Amino acid sequence: MIPLAFVVVLTAMYSVLAIRRHVTYHSAGWDLGIFEQAIRNYAAFRPPIVALKGAGYNLLGDHFHPILVTLAPLYRLFPSPITLLIAQSVLLAVSAWPLVAWAQRSLGRRGAVAVGMIYGLSFGIGSAAGFDFHEVAFAVPLISFALCSLGLGRLRSAAAFALPLVLVKEDLGVTVVAVIGVLLFLRGARRLGIALVIVGVAATALEVGILLPLLNSAGGYSYWAKLSAHPLPTVFFSSAGEKIGTLALTFAITGFAALLSPIALAALPTLLWRFASDDPNYWGTDFHYSAILMPIVVAAMIDGLARFRQRYPRVRWAMPVVLAIALAVTVGAVPSHRLGELGSTQLWTANPQAASIEAALAMIPNGATVSASDNLVPHLTSRATVTLFGLRPLAVVNPDWIIVDPDSTRHFVVTRSAELRRLKAAEQSGYTIRFQGEGITLLRRAKP
Repeated sequence: MIPLAFVVVLTAMYSVLAIRRHVTYHSAGWDLGIFEQAIRNYAAFRPPIVALKGAGYNLLGDHFHPILVTLAPLYRLFPSPITLLIAQSVLLAVSAWPLVAWAQRSLGRRGAVAVGMIYGLSFGIGSAAGFDFHEVAFAVPLISFALCSLGLGRLRSAAAFALPLVLVKEDLGVTVVAVIGVLLFLRGARRLGIALVIVGVAATALEVGILLPLLNSAGGYSYWAKLSAHPLPTVFFSSAGEKIGTLALTFAITGFAALLSPIALAALPTLLWRFASDDPNYWGTDFHYSAILMPIVVAAMIDGLARFRQRYPRVRWAMPVVLAIALAVTVGAVPSHRLGELGSTQLWTANPQAASIEAALAMIPNGATVSASDNLVPHLTSRATVTLFGLRPLAVVNPDWIIVDPDSTRHFVVTRSAELRRLKAAEQSGYTIRFQGEGITLLRRAKP
């Protein structure tokens, strides 16, 4: 009952956070709108063409995540971005089940409750739950079930849960599947471990070397450019404070007990590629990049504590002390990530521009072509062809409608100043104002 209780409570908590952020216009086209366009096309039996990324842009050429097609039947029944947000919430919450169940078996009921709280409130899961939708939501439960199976000695089950990760994202074959194969090898399942390593490495090589360039409009793998060209020591020591902070917090939420288990090795490849990148978004604890690390370090914590208790049965005080420290660190970090918004007034207060936004959106007919501000994109992608306003020249996109919210909190790709300049240029090029109020501007292309 404890694992089920955590799944139910966490699903509700993550869903409320994600939906409230969306309905108050704090979600965005980059990335919720992007994934909705892809899954909307899957639901219509079309390839995942994403207009937000470019004309005819196939999202399978960006990252290799065919597992997203499994959401198409659900989206066909409920065509809304909220469908994706709830699906992600369920996936993240379900990942707690095997961890709590393993903890209950190995550490007792109190240990299970502590583990459930540490995992459910962890910064990596909380940040992912409150930041739009991403394909890694599928990876989190698969990693959790795989590592818990490994810890319980169910080695074939561990391999079976790990294999689908190659369909979630192209790097996971090397960074997770192959590492789980190594752990299986160390547990004595040598043939199975070697086979999993080969499959993981081969899958990543196939996806990065052939499939992604084949499907990418530029004919290559876009994310090679994210890796720094500088020598690795220079890269790793660049912004060392932020990187050390991320590394420390990742293991501090386990009271550093994760370091007592070889399972912790599964976290190293992901940490290495993130810290080897020139992109500062990868270095910190924001966004969704630490989500897949959470089941790894928590599984390692359970295994590490179980090993310690077995080796030192008389040191009974150690486990509750470590869990108390881990829980304190986890709870103390909550205000710094998205779950902290559940206690904020902003999340529960209606957007002061909501009435104007809704009035303007209602004027846009279904099936129209629209260029919109980032925060307005996911409120249109279920019923229109949408591009991000200001990302590409207006003459190239040529939308029927333009809707802009310059006061949006989401300006990831197009800055507020650039958006305002291009809005003025649109008016000068023949677009006419159809609605204006509280900063919201709706333009309509003049009929020829």
